[in-house]
This record gives sequence, structure tokens and C-alpha cells, in this order.
Amino acid sequence: MKIFKFNRAEDRISTIGILYFMFGFVFASLYAIYYHWPLIGFLSPGFWAVSFTWPFQAVGFIRDLMYFGIAGKPF
Repeated sequence: MKIFKFNRAEDRISTIGILYFMFGFVFASLYAIYYHWPLIGFLSPGFWAVSFTWPFQAVGFIRDLMYFGIAGKPF
């Protein structure tokens, strides 16, 4: 039993794009919570920029997480 049935390369590309965006959205949500963004920050262009560029943002996020811990980075 196959979970994903790919017939064309277009199906593969669209599935990869959807998974990339879904992971980016979850990452951007955690990013916003960690850096204490206000609730309206989820509607800002910065939130969507983080969700699309999450592989580049992950480097600094992991470094801050190791240095400052779960409490978040102070302003």
C-alpha cells in the first residue's frame, strides 16, 4: 500500500513544495513565539519571509536556542 502515488514529475514537485511550506509555517510559528513577536506579527511580511527562508533562519535560531535556552532571546 503506497501512501504517495506519483504519476508525474509535476506531482512530485508540488508535493515537495507543499511539504516545504508546511514545515516552514510551523518553523516560523515557533520562531515568532520564541522571539516574543506580538500576535499581529503573524500577519506581517517578516513572518512569511521566515516561513519561506526557514533553512537559512534555522542556523541563527538554533544558535540562539543553545545560547539563551528556552526562555527566548532578550531584547
